Amino acid sequence: MMIEDEHYQKVEALLEASRAVLAYTSFAESARAIFNQAKRITGAKAGYVALMNEVGDENEVLFLDAGGLPCTVDPNLPMPIRGLRASCYASGKAVFDNEFMSGQWTKYLPSGHVAMKNVLFAPLIIEGKVVGIIGLANKARDFTAEDARMASAFGEFAAVALQNSRNLDKLRTTVERLEHALQMVKTLRGIIPICAKCKKIRNDEGYWQRVEEYIHEHADVDFSHGLCPDCLKEYEKELE
Repeated sequence: MMIEDEHYQKVEALLEASRAVLAYTSFAESARAIFNQAKRITGAKAGYVALMNEVGDENEVLFLDAGGLPCTVDPNLPMPIRGLRASCYASGKAVFDNEFMSGQWTKYLPSGHVAMKNVLFAPLIIEGKVVGIIGLANKARDFTAEDARMASAFGEFAAVALQNSRNLDKLRTTVERLEHALQMVKTLRGIIPICAKCKKIRNDEGYWQRVEEYIHEHADVDFSHGLCPDCLKEYEKELE
């Protein structure tokens, strides 16, 4: 009966994580919801979600849950990818250490860091590349291979949420550009007041601009100047 209850809780947690992928447009919100399920099902008390920076040498922490323990680390300090984190990034697999505070990794902890009895890292993988990690820590008992398997599943959901968020950002940018382009087309399709002699155009503020300036501002078009055949003949006559 206990095994069945544990199985039900895991399935429920995975379903909640899957819902979080589409429930939020912000990755920070969906990642937090997925992390909370990972923390609950593994029994971890603390942790974080972080993404790799553009250079690929540091973690950029999305949020940190110290589990109620004191943590006075300066949030602006860099978080190099090294130690056990580096193993997760390099292998693309979940890794854990149940003797963290007495092991080799503590030398990388900055002063004031929350004490960690044990830690587990699971990767976020997009198109075969590890782009971030879920970190879990301070489980009352030891982390297990099953915890690592579950954390990896939550990492997959977080990666899908991240990709979804990026796609939505691209879509919003495209829509904004199309709306801007449509507005420019509407502007140019209207009646434009133009001087019959010098061909300057009167803008919305009442100032007169050269045709090139007006069109550049409203249609993002640059001009290259030259002479048409008729004007070239007139210019040559003037020179003569």
